[in-house]
Amino acid sequence: MKGILIGILALLVLSLTGCAELKELRVETSEQKALIDRLHEDNQACTDSLEATREQLRQAGLELQAKEEKVREQSEAFTRMQQAMKAELESKQVALKELEGKLTLTMVEAILFDSGKAEVKQEGREALQKVAGVLKTVEDQEIVVAGYTDNVQIGERLAKIYPSNWELSAARAISVVKILVADGVNPENISAAGYGEYRPVADNDTPEGRAQNRRMEIILMPVRK
Repeated sequence: MKGILIGILALLVLSLTGCAELKELRVETSEQKALIDRLHEDNQACTDSLEATREQLRQAGLELQAKEEKVREQSEAFTRMQQAMKAELESKQVALKELEGKLTLTMVEAILFDSGKAEVKQEGREALQKVAGVLKTVEDQEIVVAGYTDNVQIGERLAKIYPSNWELSAARAISVVKILVADGVNPENISAAGYGEYRPVADNDTPEGRAQNRRMEIILMPVRK
């Protein structure tokens, strides 16, 4: 009888030990499952982040490609403008420069206008036709025609038409725009501005300086989006 009791106690102990081990195993399995779930979540977050980074890099690559294309187009426009305006460049009637993403053609007053007038002379029309031949071939470029004067005030007779140098410079810029558009430049890409005497490039105290300040600039730059 005593042996039977000992056997039963032994089985009970073994049973309790087995239950404890099973409970511990279940706890470990639950913790492992939670860990696996967290790892899956972390992995998904890493995957999503990687995809987002790849998309950003793709967009950056497309933007860089677009900028390079605009730079290439403007460089080609610069070369064509040099060729088209070769005679005027050699005679110093115009100047051409490419700086900070902008192509600027500067034309002295003498080639375009008579003193105090906003109507373009025949010589100026012929020069602008060459300019239009280049500008009408460019795309995604903004064209600004800007007029400037020296600081000599408008005379009494002309003041009835142009009260100040602002009006004169603006009227001249508009005259140039009309000619360029008539020769094929897209009117949606071009605008006119008059700055009067307020953006000089030389000293207005000398005749030579005033002559440099009386100018027209045709600026070509990428369209701002």
